[in-house]
Amino acid sequence: MDGSHGPLTLAKQHGIYRERAAPDALAGHVECLWRHQMPSGPPAPIAVVPDGCVDILWSDRGLVVAGPDRVAAFPVIAAGAKVVGLRFRPGVAASFLRTSLSDITGEIVPLDAFWGKAGRELDAKLQDAPDWARRAEILAEAVLQRLPAVAPPSSDAAACLAYLQQKHDFSDNPIRSLAATTGTSERTLRRRCHQHFGYGAKTLDRILRLQRFLAACRRESSASLGILALDAGYADQAHLSRETKELASLSPAEIRRQLGGHRQAA
Repeated sequence: MDGSHGPLTLAKQHGIYRERAAPDALAGHVECLWRHQMPSGPPAPIAVVPDGCVDILWSDRGLVVAGPDRVAAFPVIAAGAKVVGLRFRPGVAASFLRTSLSDITGEIVPLDAFWGKAGRELDAKLQDAPDWARRAEILAEAVLQRLPAVAPPSSDAAACLAYLQQKHDFSDNPIRSLAATTGTSERTLRRRCHQHFGYGAKTLDRILRLQRFLAACRRESSASLGILALDAGYADQAHLSRETKELASLSPAEIRRQLGGHRQAA
């Protein structure tokens, strides 16, 4: 989608989007709990930019898992719709869902496909909850209950994520560098990445770099795009432009315009 049917809006900038911290016991596994209310009026084209995460989300259409995306998704959400979600940190969701994330990359899958009866019972509890705050609590409680049976991500996947979260030479081959550092074979590292992130390290690296650019736009909206590109780890502004167009379907200037001066409420 290129916005030819109307200007694209970053999903978190459309309607009312709010985040809150996860309970302390889940802080290492869950990035945040969130709610999103769509504005009234005809649906507008929105872009959900890839972030390396997996979400469990609930709306009046049901309880689903949003798998990791390689590029932006463009959901059509009804006017006035309310969505509540729980966002796993990168590399975590596979253990809670007991599936390789490569099987659900770019997919929306009912939660009961992974949790069976427990997923259907959770959906019923969410439907009966009085408000979004209680629904967020119910989601967190359900994930917390599963925590004792969840194995931590492999040390290989954790090492890969820690390496990629740091700014480094964009031309670096992360799998080769990690294999040399850890002594693990490149083949094993690739398999671990597809299992825990849904795609290879190179794709995850691009997505995390894009997220650094988005964060820089919120933090330093008056900086030039060239400076923002270098700060995020791009080779230059042209490199940034190619990547944002491919991953987000928006130009760097449009992303900065939408995020400039934005302050997200708790």
